[in-house]
Amino acid sequence: MKKIIFTCIAVVTLLTKSAVAQELELPQLSPWAQVSQKFGLAQATITYSRPAKKGREIFGGLVPYGEMWRTGANKPVELKLEGATMINNQKVEPGSYSIFTIPGATDWTIIINKNTELWGMGGYKQEEDVMRFTVKSTTVSNTESFTIDFANVKDKSATVQIYWETTKVSFDIVSEFIEEGKKNIEDAIAAAENTTGLYNDAAEFYLDNDLDNKLAMEWAKKSVAQKERYWNLYTLARAYAANGMKAEAIETATKSHTLAVEAKNTGFAQTVNTSLEEWRKN
Repeated sequence: MKKIIFTCIAVVTLLTKSAVAQELELPQLSPWAQVSQKFGLAQATITYSRPAKKGREIFGGLVPYGEMWRTGANKPVELKLEGATMINNQKVEPGSYSIFTIPGATDWTIIINKNTELWGMGGYKQEEDVMRFTVKSTTVSNTESFTIDFANVKDKSATVQIYWETTKVSFDIVSEFIEEGKKNIEDAIAAAENTTGLYNDAAEFYLDNDLDNKLAMEWAKKSVAQKERYWNLYTLARAYAANGMKAEAIETATKSHTLAVEAKNTGFAQTVNTSLEEWRKN
């Protein structure tokens, strides 16, 4: 009986030690990080590990030139894309990808690969590459921890920056949102009840992206017909100007400017005034 009890105690002790071991958490040498950026109608999310320099020579030393690199530590960098995008003038389907690189003294090769389940470069297959392209490296101030972030965020694009030590490389991700934007407008107009702002936004989208100026003017007129606001009057003025109707543009923008001043929106009034000055010159 005692033997059975001792055996049970031993089993419980082992199970307890196992549970403790499974719960053990220690600092990571290369902690993971995640950055995300929305631009246009797309979003890019990058997950990666961040090794530290720790006095070592990085490029041309720890990371040899001319050899493929996992780009950071542990798993390769994961890039998740949502929405229609292009990299290096090539369309990339929404989904998750790995980023590998081949660093050079002045040029780097960027590799976008379909396999996101690798650890390091074990199991890498070139036939799973989506694309390879070359970018120039630049010199920056010393960076202790390997870093990836987004910069130059615009309506249609964002720049991915990869830098460590005194070296940085970058490439753009472009949002291909025109067709998606058109479809969203079509669906929204069909479903909406109050379309004053919606018609205005649709007209602005078409004017901003040099699409159908006549359709933009039609939508702007519908917005103004429902209720005159300084902002939709200005959109209509822009649509008139885009269709070569300068007299109508000036008359409508003048009304927009008056309403903007009355609303004490001085910034908007100044924007309208700038357009008025330009249209009056021509």
